[in-house]
Amino acid sequence: MGAGKYIGRIGGLAVALGIGAAVFTGPGVAWAEPSETSSTSSTSSTSDTSDTSDTSDTSDASDASDGNETSGPETSKDGKAPKDAAASERRSNRRDRESQQQKQEATEKAAVTERGDDGPKTTSEPPASAAPMAEPERKAEPEPVAVPAEPTPAPVGAQLPTTTETSTETSTKTSTKTKPEQTVDPITVAVSRLVDAFVDPFAGNAPSGPVDSPVAWTMAAAARREFTDEAPKLDKAVDPVTMSLVAAEVEEAFAPVPVRAIPMTPLLQPLQQIPLFGPAFVTPIVGVIKAIPFIGDVLHPIVGYPLGWTGGSTPRDYKVISEDGTAIYVHFFPAWKFDESGKAPTILNGPGLSLPGETVPTAEDNPFLPNQVIGMAPLLRNGYNVVTWDPRGEWSSGGVLQIDHPDYEGKDMQAIISFIAAQPEARLDAGYLDPRIGMVGASYGGGIQLVTAAIDKRVDAIVPTIAWHNLNDSLYKAGAPKTSWGALLTAALLFTGARVNLQTYTAVFTALFTGQLPQRDQDFLDERSPFALLDQIEAPTLLFQGTVDTLFTLQEAHNNAIALQDNVVLKVVWYCGGHGACISSHNDGELIEDRTMRWLNKYVMGRNVDTGRKFEWVDQHGDEYESDEYLPPAGVPLQVASGQGGKLPMALLFGGSGPNWRAFEAGPINGLLGLLSGAYATNAVEVTATASQTTYLVGAPRLKFTYSGTGVAQHIYAQLVDTKTGLVLGNQVTPIKVTLDGEQHEVDIPLEMVAHTLLANESVKLQIVASAVPYQTFWASGEVNVSNIHLSLPTADAAAVIPSNADAITTAA
Repeated sequence: MGAGKYIGRIGGLAVALGIGAAVFTGPGVAWAEPSETSSTSSTSSTSDTSDTSDTSDTSDASDASDGNETSGPETSKDGKAPKDAAASERRSNRRDRESQQQKQEATEKAAVTERGDDGPKTTSEPPASAAPMAEPERKAEPEPVAVPAEPTPAPVGAQLPTTTETSTETSTKTSTKTKPEQTVDPITVAVSRLVDAFVDPFAGNAPSGPVDSPVAWTMAAAARREFTDEAPKLDKAVDPVTMSLVAAEVEEAFAPVPVRAIPMTPLLQPLQQIPLFGPAFVTPIVGVIKAIPFIGDVLHPIVGYPLGWTGGSTPRDYKVISEDGTAIYVHFFPAWKFDESGKAPTILNGPGLSLPGETVPTAEDNPFLPNQVIGMAPLLRNGYNVVTWDPRGEWSSGGVLQIDHPDYEGKDMQAIISFIAAQPEARLDAGYLDPRIGMVGASYGGGIQLVTAAIDKRVDAIVPTIAWHNLNDSLYKAGAPKTSWGALLTAALLFTGARVNLQTYTAVFTALFTGQLPQRDQDFLDERSPFALLDQIEAPTLLFQGTVDTLFTLQEAHNNAIALQDNVVLKVVWYCGGHGACISSHNDGELIEDRTMRWLNKYVMGRNVDTGRKFEWVDQHGDEYESDEYLPPAGVPLQVASGQGGKLPMALLFGGSGPNWRAFEAGPINGLLGLLSGAYATNAVEVTATASQTTYLVGAPRLKFTYSGTGVAQHIYAQLVDTKTGLVLGNQVTPIKVTLDGEQHEVDIPLEMVAHTLLANESVKLQIVASAVPYQTFWASGEVNVSNIHLSLPTADAAAVIPSNADAITTAA
């Protein structure tokens, strides 16, 4: 039963790729795993009422407290001053207030217990399990009030767990980003509602969903429940609207508290301890399985770690209980060397979407993104503890995936950080439950870093890789849904059995069939975007972004950098990689590992390390350049203009941009990712710009033109092609909103950012095309007449461009 569910999901995940961020999501409900007792009855007996309270949490707490509960002292390990004295004082005052609140609630509880008319009497009522089937004399008594045995006040601004009653009131969230109103076609609204009804017939217009899931959802949840532990039953139904976090309340809402951590033992791990048999037979088998990239992580809850083969101390696994009761499957890897106190800083290493937490400590490279994320072994070898985890709603963790939402995945990370503070190997700072923390990870594992650093000041440094700024900007640019990526990533979630907010699927189908996203889906994407939280980040930040990333383009990192650069120590690196295929140059991962280790060694380990200049980028040849500024000072733009243009017949796919079959030159996985990239189009209006000398194109080109046309298409597209190689610069395609009403219109827009070097007499060709694979729709017709084209390519001042020489990382203390 247990082994089958993991093995059966491996093939699906390989097809679905398992990276990136979830796309086209909407404001659906967040469902927990179904409870064992009905919560819809309003006439239950006393025993039924107690079943619907938080007694399951209390029971699990008592189980975990048997030597398994972890908490951390409020002491400094190395004499380091508090990171924020004012914040430390606020937290101290806050704990005093909470202590007084606990005493007051205990007094009220005692008073309630004594009043026979307000609650059950502790001296006369039998236990719920011994209650008779029917007690007529009790029907006239008021409903008992369930009072927790040990009341724990929730942090200010946090939402208490929802009750089993359906609330008639809904809270609203004020948007932190003003956006112009967009008119959505009535057909889009109708299709969206129809898909809603098909996917989730139980979901209405209310923000909170039913407590019990439909049969299919119940079966899926049961299939994913890990056979070795019942902790996921702690999940509670929560309302994503009322739980929404307002950026202005982030600082006040943060109050670290000790968390429960339940030790977990993989199925085969005890067998390895059998004398002779275990070391001779079981451990080698486990070692072989763990050596298989990705598959070893998927099967980890069954096979565990090969004892003695992990490079250092044996890692250990836990279910860390998040604020809302969700159990997060966490792996703790002690460092391979410690300082004189026997402690080490800790690095949180987040996985990509649909991937389980990494469990191979001896891996020199990330098993799924080998040249884009640092491996676990270099971190452990350089004196860091490493923590990985299965994100909420995926693999062995409970809950519902909410796309790195601060109130869900963000709260999970706060619980994990508090858990780290209780580990004997963790170096602590002077704050309350404050371990020395750094973060790494790509895509989904990059987005969670921005969220966590914003809501939790205990994070000392972050290295977000190929993360996003605003999901609407990246996935619905100019009102054009990035449908190919939406379909691919939704398939990843489906094939891996992830528990996802159901509006994810309804929004994807709506976008595929109508080419639009309703405003409710756009609002939901905004809530899952870190742009509103960036001004809360204080940790030194190293941003990695891929020049060939077609899911989260360079523009996403640029927007993050602009928002962060005035508040934090910042460095930006553009490299050939990301959600795409690096086929114009070679990426061996050395740049990423070197810069990552330098950043962590300086801002987490506290060493005197040179982290380099503020901005570094790699061009299409693999040549590395640096600048003291982000972006480098501008040079004279490379421009071209044409008054002629041409006619562009609208056609689906044929003759348009992509698919990019050359992407498979980068290997099978990168080939699948790069297939969704731009490629040379045969149906296009073109102009060519030629450089007279060595020119560094760095930034966003600007395109202006005039057009008129008729038809039903809503977008045309623009891309730049290297005339020497025939490759689209950065694989990037930019959608352009058009109105085909027969009238003349003007367009003036920035294109996707690029990093490209032209030698003397080399050129790039602008193509305006009718269709593009990343934004593929099911319908388009008409004709567009394009004229008066003007293209301006941004250049860096050659005097400010410095060739980069990557030095080997120095690991000496």
